[in-house]
Amino acid sequence: MNDASSDLIEPDWDRSYPLPGGARADWRRDPKAQLAYGAFPTRSEVTLVWIASGALFAWTAWAGATLDWNWWQWAAAAFLALDIGGGAVANCLNSGKRFYHTPPAPTDSALSRLARRPLAFAAIHIHAPAAALIFAPAVLGVGLAWYLALLTAAALVRITPLALARPVAALTVTAAIAVSSRSGFIEGLEWLPAILFLKIVLGHMVREEPYGV
Repeated sequence: MNDASSDLIEPDWDRSYPLPGGARADWRRDPKAQLAYGAFPTRSEVTLVWIASGALFAWTAWAGATLDWNWWQWAAAAFLALDIGGGAVANCLNSGKRFYHTPPAPTDSALSRLARRPLAFAAIHIHAPAAALIFAPAVLGVGLAWYLALLTAAALVRITPLALARPVAALTVTAAIAVSSRSGFIEGLEWLPAILFLKIVLGHMVREEPYGV
């Protein structure tokens, strides 16, 4: 399993170096790194996260306009859209890769250490069963099935050789899109399983070189 969890900061994890074609790999550690955007996020990267969050929130508001949701259900829908939509992009950012795929520092908080453990990070994303409980308890079994599928896909990617991790992750996301398009989920939140796979399995599980300027 390609899981970096050492408390020691090796020199190779804190440097920037050129790559062929004029690109540069940037693994520099940022003492101000944050869970939302990672290490050394650019303004463009932060903007992309908010565009994704806003777009999914707007889509959810439009899709749920005819549904009889209570205020607290609307609040939950807004949180899910902002968290999953923004997270799907944030976990693919160079700044995100730079943060989540480097070993934790001794000064890191417990939450930062947890976030740097990919399978633990996946396990705390109980969004599908939680959404079922909030919006449609009758489909709780479906929500639990999606949660188990998410953990299985995440584990599969983590045990896959690094050279094949990204295409295997893309395969699981493709399967999630195909299944969810036929089976549905919760009215107004039909997008949740597939985009959650995009956020966790393709975005968070795959270690990739973070590019810098």
